[in-house]
Amino acid sequence: MNAVACDKLKSLRVIVNADDLGLHPAVRRAVEECAALGTVTSASVMANGPDLAAVRPIRGVSMGAHLNVLRGQPLSPIREVRSLVGTDGLFLGSFARFAARALRGAIQPNELRLEWTRQIAKLQDHGLELSHVDGEKHTHCLPGLFDVACEVARDAGIRWVRRSAELHGNFALGAPWLRRALLRTWCDRAQPCAGVRCADAVWGIAEQGARFSSDACVRALHGVGDEIVEVVCHPGRAHRGDPALPDGFGRMRVAALWEPELRSLLEDPWHEVAAMHGWTLTGFDRLD
Repeated sequence: MNAVACDKLKSLRVIVNADDLGLHPAVRRAVEECAALGTVTSASVMANGPDLAAVRPIRGVSMGAHLNVLRGQPLSPIREVRSLVGTDGLFLGSFARFAARALRGAIQPNELRLEWTRQIAKLQDHGLELSHVDGEKHTHCLPGLFDVACEVARDAGIRWVRRSAELHGNFALGAPWLRRALLRTWCDRAQPCAGVRCADAVWGIAEQGARFSSDACVRALHGVGDEIVEVVCHPGRAHRGDPALPDGFGRMRVAALWEPELRSLLEDPWHEVAAMHGWTLTGFDRLD
């Protein structure tokens, strides 16, 4: 490889972001364990998560808001966010139901802005310095919602918003490909407002669970040059006697992702891979 190509590869910055911190003790344990090894460099926190009270700043980990209008109970009074909830006063708990409501224009932007603003404020009041925002199951990237997420982030002094465009790797057909393709289509039309930035791409939307590995990441990012890429992951370290995931959070596959993704982050040679390919493992708070 010539010197020019080597220099280009060395400029790739990779953020390994764990979603769902605050959801469950298993996620918190895994993030802390991986952070100690430097394989998780960022995490997104769910403001209405049952484990939020135990979440603290973690050395070497940039903290963000995992904006959630999909699962659990809103922070806002029900009367103020009726377009976001069902008859039970809970978020809809299903991406398909929420997306259908959003795509027919039944989500009120002012209600969305109100709830997301309160979620960010709660995390900041909890003592977390927030560097980025993203959305539960990438719902913030649905048409019409991305603008609100960017405005809420900017108003809170947050510089980075995830644009869930997975541009590299996994072109196999199937449900992961369809999810990836829909998000790319929506994100192609989404532009951040002034004062807000997005990473150039994400990876880990299609390659989840047992498919998540440093080898798969290398294959996906092979030849990618001067970019910022966010690796999205869902590690978890469950213990016997842990509480169940809350019923009000709807059907969740996340527990099936916890163990294999944690195993990869603990056992795969992420640091060696980064050094070999000239990646810089970093957090959102260190990009500027």
